[in-house]
Amino acid sequence: MLFLLLATIAANAATAASTAQEQPQARPNVLLWMLDDVGYAQLSSYGGLVATPNIDRIAQRGLRYTNYHTAPICSASRAAILSGRNPHTVHIGGHAVAPRPYPGYDGQIPRSAGSIAANLRLAGYRTYALGKWDHIPTGEATPAGPFYHWPTGQGFDRFYGFLAADADNWNPTLIRGVEAIDAPTGTYHLDNLLADQAIAMIDSRDSSSQRAPFFMYWATGTAHAPHHAPQSWIDRYHGKFDMGWDKARAAILEKQIKNGDFPPGTELAPRPEGMPAWDSLDADAKKIYARQMEVFAAALSHADEQFGRIVDALEARGELDNTMIIITSDNGASAEGIYHGLYNEALLGSARQASVAENMRYYDRWGGPETYPHYSFGWAVAGNTPFRYYKQTAHEGGIHVPLVVSWPGGIAKAGESRNEFVYVADIAPTILQATGVELAATVNNVKQQPMDGRSFADTFADTFADRSAHHKRSQYFEMYGNKGLWSDVWSIVTTHRTKTWDTMDSSPVDEPWELYDLDNDPGQVHDLAGRFPDKVAELGGIFEDQARRYHVNPIGNLSDGAAESMRRAREAFQRRGGRWQFSGPVGNIPPQVGPPVAALGYTMTAELTLPDDGASGPVFAVGGQLGGVGLYLDEGKPTVIVNSLGGDSKHLASATRLPAGNVSLELVFTNVQGSADHDVSIRAGGKVLSEGRIQQQMPVTFGLSETFEVGVDHGSPLLKGAQPGKPFAGSIHQVVFDFSSAR
Repeated sequence: MLFLLLATIAANAATAASTAQEQPQARPNVLLWMLDDVGYAQLSSYGGLVATPNIDRIAQRGLRYTNYHTAPICSASRAAILSGRNPHTVHIGGHAVAPRPYPGYDGQIPRSAGSIAANLRLAGYRTYALGKWDHIPTGEATPAGPFYHWPTGQGFDRFYGFLAADADNWNPTLIRGVEAIDAPTGTYHLDNLLADQAIAMIDSRDSSSQRAPFFMYWATGTAHAPHHAPQSWIDRYHGKFDMGWDKARAAILEKQIKNGDFPPGTELAPRPEGMPAWDSLDADAKKIYARQMEVFAAALSHADEQFGRIVDALEARGELDNTMIIITSDNGASAEGIYHGLYNEALLGSARQASVAENMRYYDRWGGPETYPHYSFGWAVAGNTPFRYYKQTAHEGGIHVPLVVSWPGGIAKAGESRNEFVYVADIAPTILQATGVELAATVNNVKQQPMDGRSFADTFADTFADRSAHHKRSQYFEMYGNKGLWSDVWSIVTTHRTKTWDTMDSSPVDEPWELYDLDNDPGQVHDLAGRFPDKVAELGGIFEDQARRYHVNPIGNLSDGAAESMRRAREAFQRRGGRWQFSGPVGNIPPQVGPPVAALGYTMTAELTLPDDGASGPVFAVGGQLGGVGLYLDEGKPTVIVNSLGGDSKHLASATRLPAGNVSLELVFTNVQGSADHDVSIRAGGKVLSEGRIQQQMPVTFGLSETFEVGVDHGSPLLKGAQPGKPFAGSIHQVVFDFSSAR
């Protein structure tokens, strides 16, 4: 009898749960796709030559915004879109990895600026973040925390992604919550994993009898470098960009004018300094440049396909019509591939450029796991058609990007465009209005400051009262000395740092204002400052007022942030006495705060216990197969590995194996900055096992996504053939790095 009673209760509960889940959900879900480094003209719905049918599908179900502006770099725009506040208001006026000791730039998002996720979670939403999360202080992106600036400290229930500006899509270093995890084995692309996890998180709500609405921040690394794509997608674009960037720009602009985005007669911005006319190039240059764009297009189309899987899953669940979908990019297309493109983006960190001949050696491998590529800056200019310049500048090419919003339950007439000015900080207050959630007075017991952005939900109506209200505002922009202000049809801007790959530019920030009429000259071709000095003075005054109000001053260069980071690193080195000690395995330490094994000579000692004389695995590793250094046991033999950025691997190995049991292993490594000669000595139990010289140029950095680890090697493994994330086969009791002789 008791069994029957319990079974009846369970059955009734299941029926009630099913009924509850079938009832319409009052509050909308919100799915925000933050693309990376995608310019205004790179989506097919904005006239671009890259097929993005799933984004087009959402645009047809909603609205395209043709006058949306963002911050000029990823950290700043991501902090702004999630907080609803200006980048400098939340202390991320530049990139979080290059902070300066001022409120607008120190990288410390204040607790009074709770995120849109924190606000929605307080209102009962489930909150999920996937993919890129790079607006975090470098010193906090370690297993030691603190974790306030991690996604789970910023209002998200769950996180699956990476804590860096980009990721190796074939061998990603992944975080779940606050823990480093092993990536799946086999061949896959990170965007596939992000879609799989997104669908699983959405489905996980079914375990509750009352399905809560969700807010999902889906932030693919695509289309930031490395431009990685499955070969099948690369093949689809073979020959599609042989026309070159000049004809591509003309074709894109023709489409944009036909779509009504820009008026007839719109002029293309002039090619920037160093960008050649396509017809002036030799055959090899044309071949490799076209290949670079084929791979970029393949990566973006593949990401669109994965996004489409999420949309299809929502439709199959009956939730698509009650989901507000927002698609945008963090900044304009990136010129960081410099003149010829880069077979490995990490070359940029060593102030190196790749030649056409160097890149051609990777032609057949471009976009695969043996490259970490970025296209030539000519394609960034084309991707920002018709605008001037690109990411990191305050000209339109750096800040004017696509925005698509779909919400069948809230948008009156789908398939239209809106030319009202919308800013990145407007997204969060718009979501709050659409979901009926008020800005919380306190988050985590901290009183909240107002959002700087304003809702544009009124543009969802077929007709709304005052379209001009969206133009009767002024908005500043600033990035490492590049300054700008949008005000109605006018734009003032300075041309300070346009070689955005030059991290050491320290020139004075004193360039004069330029003035453009964006209604008639969206490409910023005709500087009107000389004709209208009073307008320049008026707008310049507004910029200075906003600069004071939002912590923009003092304005500085990227080189100032680099110098501050170096100062902090020197101070940390002195506090440690040049000594790093680890009591066991540890992973996911940014190289900037780990032992400086790429810059200085050192002695490393490791206390190990080995199960047998054939144990294998990493003692320590930083970097991977496309640039890295470390010490492995390879079938019991200690092996020092130094990999170049091009994938060339140099080893020095012991001829004998270490015995089972307790072993004291020592490595002495000389590292003279600028020299490619490294004298290496491997010792155990007081005996020299191997000595010699490794000749390999040590780069300044091994890449944005690489980490320092002890006893494990996530991401791209340093030793070719090693399994990513496989732990050391034995016990590591203590590892010490001593740089005292380098002080």
